[in-house]
Amino acid sequence: MHRLSLLSLVSVVVIMSSASTQSQPLNFSRHDDGVVVKLPEGAVRVQFWADNIVRVTHMPADGFPDRPSLMVLPDSKQTCRWELEKTNDGLLLSTSALRVRINSAGQVSFSTPDGRELLREQSTALTPAEVSGERTYHVEQVFRVPQSDALYGLGQHQDGVMNYRGHDVTLVQENRIVAVPFLSSSGGWGILWENYSKTKFHDGEDGTRLWSEVGDGVDYYLVAGGNLDGVIAGYRQLTGKAPLFGRWAYGYWQSKERYRSQKEIISVVKEYRRREVPLDNIVQDWQYWGKHGWNALEFDRRFFPNPKQMIDTLHALHSHVMISVWPNFDSSTAVWKDFRSHGYLCRKPDGTWTRLYDAYNPKARDLYWDWLNRKLFSIGIDAWWLDATEPEFAGANLDEVAEHIKELGRHYLGTWARYLNSYSLMTCKGVYEHQRAATDRKRVFILTRSGYGGQQRYAAATWSGDISASWEVLRKQISAGLNFCLSGLPYWSMDIGAFVPNNPLGSRDEAYRELYVRWFQFGAFCPIFRSHGTGTPREVWQFGDKGSWAYDALVKADKLRYRLLPTIYSLAWQVTQHDGTIMRALAFDFPHDERALNEDREFLFGKSLLVAPVTEKMYFEHTYTGQLIPSENLFTAEGHRGGLTAEFFNGTHLDTLAATKVVPQIDFDWNQAGLPEGVNRYFFSVRFRGEIQTEEPGEYIFATTSNDGVRLWIGDKLVVDNWTGHGVTIDFGKIRLDGHKRYPIRLEYFQLKGNAIIRLKWIRPTEVKRLRPQQLPPVKNWPVYLPAGVRWFDFWTGRVHSGGRTLSVPAPIDRIPLFVGEGSILAFGPVLQYWNEKPTDPIELRIYPGADAQFTLYEDEGDGYDYERGVYAVIPIRWDDETRTLTIGARRGKFPGMLEKRSFRIVLVRPGHGVGDEEEAKPDRVVEYEGKEIRVKL
Repeated sequence: MHRLSLLSLVSVVVIMSSASTQSQPLNFSRHDDGVVVKLPEGAVRVQFWADNIVRVTHMPADGFPDRPSLMVLPDSKQTCRWELEKTNDGLLLSTSALRVRINSAGQVSFSTPDGRELLREQSTALTPAEVSGERTYHVEQVFRVPQSDALYGLGQHQDGVMNYRGHDVTLVQENRIVAVPFLSSSGGWGILWENYSKTKFHDGEDGTRLWSEVGDGVDYYLVAGGNLDGVIAGYRQLTGKAPLFGRWAYGYWQSKERYRSQKEIISVVKEYRRREVPLDNIVQDWQYWGKHGWNALEFDRRFFPNPKQMIDTLHALHSHVMISVWPNFDSSTAVWKDFRSHGYLCRKPDGTWTRLYDAYNPKARDLYWDWLNRKLFSIGIDAWWLDATEPEFAGANLDEVAEHIKELGRHYLGTWARYLNSYSLMTCKGVYEHQRAATDRKRVFILTRSGYGGQQRYAAATWSGDISASWEVLRKQISAGLNFCLSGLPYWSMDIGAFVPNNPLGSRDEAYRELYVRWFQFGAFCPIFRSHGTGTPREVWQFGDKGSWAYDALVKADKLRYRLLPTIYSLAWQVTQHDGTIMRALAFDFPHDERALNEDREFLFGKSLLVAPVTEKMYFEHTYTGQLIPSENLFTAEGHRGGLTAEFFNGTHLDTLAATKVVPQIDFDWNQAGLPEGVNRYFFSVRFRGEIQTEEPGEYIFATTSNDGVRLWIGDKLVVDNWTGHGVTIDFGKIRLDGHKRYPIRLEYFQLKGNAIIRLKWIRPTEVKRLRPQQLPPVKNWPVYLPAGVRWFDFWTGRVHSGGRTLSVPAPIDRIPLFVGEGSILAFGPVLQYWNEKPTDPIELRIYPGADAQFTLYEDEGDGYDYERGVYAVIPIRWDDETRTLTIGARRGKFPGMLEKRSFRIVLVRPGHGVGDEEEAKPDRVVEYEGKEIRVKL
């Protein structure tokens, strides 16, 4: 198979260049927006989208088939003035912001007006191919990028890489991988790769390459932003603004896998309110549909008897409600049958209907919303968790995942191979547009496990998928989230605490508590603050009670988030109005600091607050869970030393005896080891009985690990009682026993369909102290790099440090290392239990002197879309460092419920003053503000 057109053309041009290219003028035509250059085996088109944005298309022939873009908005193109100049080696196209050269080989290069080269094309290749029955091309573009540039973006990839220089990246959607074809550079440029198929990025000595499996030609947009903020703004100009979420969405979200009943989910929110711990959203994860079948979009009334009443009750408790919905349905459900009858499901080439709906079909999106609206939105659901929007396919690697997706064949727009990565974009589009059409009183919020170019315009945030609980995974979340935001999508989140499959102690394990606290502290400084995971409950009281180190640290981080809501909501307005980024890699603001370009442990929250999450264990070891009881300490029901008598029953309530055997210890995982013959592998129960001989007198602790019901008697005392269906859990029970004595023992266990685990350990009296809550050890330090060129205030102490160095910072368990750059203003409100519990008054303005500072306080009704019609208010605030003057400017705009009068508590930060999470007791000044400009000299 030959490589068509432009790659082979390059070699021809090189030969021509050695003779003379000046006698071979380019064959081009000028158009309103740019030029088309015809080449012996193809053509290249350059179009200006704006002064600083240009679209480049390489095609194998004269025609440029413009398929409608799913990413780029049709009205994103601006009219701009540009000039054309013929040069010795081609053409020069210039605007006020960008210079574009096309040489005689048809290669394009880009530079700033002052001549600094941004990047240049090195080679282009279109290779004829047949993919999924479609005749197409593998397309490839190789660029030459300045060596000093760091490369970012490309979505979310959890390999711990911040700067993609010298790395390969495959763009295929998967549970924990988000493929976004936008590459951004610290050099102040970005490339939006107009392609939806499997794509591979490579950077090395041979150049920076983008390759895609299916394309009509090479097609990309070059954004010359000047800096990374300008690059992101250019991306959003092309693909759409990010709407503002309801103010509640910037508070704390409680989630877990999963709330099993109406009673449980209501009780959780009531407990948060009783404890006065801030909360704004409760999340109902999957399987609420129960007997109705997978994703039936219907509550099982056995467990959720009155869904509307449930939601009304949660609303009355001032909590919003988000629910998980999926793009696929069990074939037994009414929703699947409805989609099938309309032909709106994806269909394999052999004619088999799948469970996945065709989100590329606008009528299928209509029907999807119809079900969401009738079953969920109409009864009060506030936000959508669109899970598994990759869509979900498993594979040993990303290439294999892509092959599985391609096996779906075709959908409404074309082959899955061509549109491989864009499913999430289309399903978000349907939900967003339909809810916007239904009402403008409730802002859309969508959480997805995938993302794509342009998805931010559909009010979508993305979380990092089903991650596992470890310090290594925690650290890798930082670079994953930062690169996601460097891809132009501003709202990212993760499962705080993650999945805990191998720690049945869960939130009772001291080591996991430490990990969770650090994860929670990091999450408090992410755009969306949400706890979720499986393996252990996530409510704050599950980690201890008031006065315990873990509980108090969690509540402290939560309350700090709420105190910062005036700042956070103002940052969110900057995202919507000015294409800002809240979660910022250091390269945004320190592009000339080489250390900052590669920093993967820290980030900026807004432009002022440096966040350095602790991502290594400092304090606690795993809680001791004892040892398996030795067989020589066990006696059968007949009195023989060496084990217990095990009776196996079919049925979950010791119903029908099926088998009996002697077991030396209780240590079973029946997913790995077979059950006795005749025992139902899904619904069975077991009774272990006999005697246990103690070794010493005193208090013993018995620990059962079980997946589903367990209860344990020692003598006549019920020591462990958890006769419920549950995931893998360790239960502890205490009993005082005499030494060297035999006691009757009976353990009963039942198993529902799923995993089957039962294990029994003991902790002898001399070891019991190992299970006592561990005391906090002396405070340890954490290294924090302070970027160069700025002095930094320690948020917790007010001490000032010069930049360009690494500090060793005290990191007690209740503190995340935080620094604030000089020339900053932060706005703190009162502690709230929910976003609108009371007016945001007074506001504490903390000024970090050393340079001039600006901050714009944004406020609106908190929900609804009146803000799009100008119904909001902003207050500009400026600090003049030389004159030590704070100017609180005249308020612009108004909205219903706006505070006409308010207090500002002004604090000039210094060591020990205006520090930490608590309100400053002695502000430097208190001023009453009525909307007119006030100047305060400090």
